[in-house]
Amino acid sequence: MKPEKHRILLVDDDDFQLELIAGQLADIGWLHVIRASSGAQALARFDEYGANIVAIISDLSMPDMDGLVLMRHLNQRGFGGGIILLSGVQADILSSAGELVQAHGLNILGCLHKPCNPDQLQQLLESLRAPEVVVGTPQDAALLSTARLQTALAAGEFIPWYQPKVAIHSGATLGVEALARWPQADGSLIGPGVFVPAIEAAGLADALFFAMARQVASDMEQWRSQGIHVKASINLSMETAHNLAMPEQLGQIVDAAGLCPEDLVIEVTESRLMVNRAVTLESLTRLSLMGFTLSIDDFGTGFSSLMQLIDLPFKELKIDGSFVQRASREPKAQTAVGLSIMLGTTLKMDVVAEGVETAAQLEFLRNSGCTLVQGFFVARPMPFTACTDWISLEKGKVVKPSCLMDFPRQST
Repeated sequence: MKPEKHRILLVDDDDFQLELIAGQLADIGWLHVIRASSGAQALARFDEYGANIVAIISDLSMPDMDGLVLMRHLNQRGFGGGIILLSGVQADILSSAGELVQAHGLNILGCLHKPCNPDQLQQLLESLRAPEVVVGTPQDAALLSTARLQTALAAGEFIPWYQPKVAIHSGATLGVEALARWPQADGSLIGPGVFVPAIEAAGLADALFFAMARQVASDMEQWRSQGIHVKASINLSMETAHNLAMPEQLGQIVDAAGLCPEDLVIEVTESRLMVNRAVTLESLTRLSLMGFTLSIDDFGTGFSSLMQLIDLPFKELKIDGSFVQRASREPKAQTAVGLSIMLGTTLKMDVVAEGVETAAQLEFLRNSGCTLVQGFFVARPMPFTACTDWISLEKGKVVKPSCLMDFPRQST
């Protein structure tokens, strides 16, 4: 399943741990493992095999060079693969280490405590199998030129993939989030983490938003004709929120598809809401007046959360996935998630927990009073046809894959 050139670099100063983890990796199909017993040796191995290393699993506590210093050197070398920290240190230290890795701009897949099991490793490494393009060559960079992006937008090359929002107690699919993808001729995908910054830098954020809105409206029109009634969420960048003509243009798109503003949820990221505050307030308030539902995304990552909730007419609160994932193992994160759920519920908002990846996280959220969940454990983002199958109706029942068998089936 994985080409031989795809290798994992395993770093630990304990020979027993090296053997143990290498064996666990072999159990889940990762046979090509490079071992290093120190940070310095890891860098030498990286310099030799770097082009073929897709992930690095590293301990934190090593005598010659600790894991954090190793991460800094990997960042300087431009490593673009996945990082897993695997250590026996205290949970809060491991969590802080993960945040530092992310701050370096590295792709942190997760943090695990020793001893871990193969299932935990497999779950974190699963994301490496997604066929998304990493832009790094002059030929790839040409894809992100302004002229190429304008052509792609005009041709409708950017399409929405949909990730379901599911009611935690019934298993019913109540909504979907539209996530932009850029399919390539070779069957791969360029993800939004690559093309969105380029689009924004080229001043094309509005064009992407309206292209996505038109496609989502068209897809929803098809769903309505099949008797499928779910709300769809679209992400709104702050660049587009500053376009004061945006509410009318969006309203025209919705009206042309025979939809109502109430059918759409507009998601805005909390950490950027304070940019050009007066214009942002005008655009978002007008959207709300028109009937669109406003959702505050990545809640907990900004600096003025309570002011945002008081000043803007949000009806949905989405708890950032990083808090959800940490809540299954960290008491502080559990408290933060619980307070967010209580806050949203008290303010009569729908509360959605993002980034749900395990049964333990789902159970914690269920016990904490959360009502809606979204994440890989429930469903990955999928193209229109696959999502139609997911939420299609058959004799009044919602048809879902086996990962939702713990939910009682219920008619929608």
